[in-house]
Amino acid sequence: MTVALSTFLLSLVLTGAATWYARSTGLMAIPDDRSSHASAIPSGGGLGIVLTWLVVSVGMLGDAAPGFWLIGVLPGVLALAVVGWIDDHRSLPARLRFAVQLAVSLYLLGFSWHLGLVDSAPWLAVAVLWLLWIANLYNFMDGSHGMAGMQGVFAGLVLAWLFHRSGAQGMALVSLMIAASCLGFLPWNLVRSRVFMGDVASVPLGFALAGLCAYGVATGAFPGTAALLVLAVFIVDASLTLLGRMLRGERWYTPHRQHLYQRLIVSGWSHESVLALYLSINIMLVLPAIVVTVRNPEPTWFLTPGLIAMMTVGWILAIRRLGVTA
Repeated sequence: MTVALSTFLLSLVLTGAATWYARSTGLMAIPDDRSSHASAIPSGGGLGIVLTWLVVSVGMLGDAAPGFWLIGVLPGVLALAVVGWIDDHRSLPARLRFAVQLAVSLYLLGFSWHLGLVDSAPWLAVAVLWLLWIANLYNFMDGSHGMAGMQGVFAGLVLAWLFHRSGAQGMALVSLMIAASCLGFLPWNLVRSRVFMGDVASVPLGFALAGLCAYGVATGAFPGTAALLVLAVFIVDASLTLLGRMLRGERWYTPHRQHLYQRLIVSGWSHESVLALYLSINIMLVLPAIVVTVRNPEPTWFLTPGLIAMMTVGWILAIRRLGVTA
């Protein structure tokens, strides 16, 4: 509890400092026809989250933090944060950002290979795609007040429980740290958002959660189906949205407002109502499915696909009702 409280307070303070910096330097997210906000809002507040991870990981967790996190994940997080911080100030080419994402993913997997966590080329390829996709989809889903932060809280807490029950206490602490840091960010971002997370934290947060999920599966702490469910609401919305754009011949990587959460906001839903919907799905559907999956491994291979299929049908019906937006 000491680590969690300290992490929350530090993130709260550092996010406030990042907000002040953004305001004083004019680092603002200016709304356009593809935005979900109506007025200029400071950006890059997620710097507080990343700095909190660095301080807590090195200064508080110390030897309790596994080498996988300190040597494998954290360097990649910091590299992605630097690129994101620069991109928040001035747009960087997509190829450069992807190159850095690929480099840190390969570094993490190389370190995992050294630890004996990955021992086959097919799994290595799957892991690379997993890390890249989750890092980017998390960035895609960071477009509504509290969305990315609340998902970070949910995923962090669930992973902390999963690691704790498997005896991986160090990784449980790291997961709890992630949840607490996101919770410290939310007062600045949730209601009447005073700052946006920005690329400085959205991509690193997705990368970190993807790395922890991969570690849990590789070490047998929990099954792959449970890892998939942890981020299911983001995976379904982002994946189906971009698949639809590609099938329509659109440039899937360009800015748009076609994610379900964006369409709901355009149709008149408040940011808070949209967040409540996604959080309700996590609590009422995803969380029980994760609990059943880890406690009763036998039905896991039809429970998870069944839930994903149900969420997919719900997404399709909602999209058809709301219509397509640019």
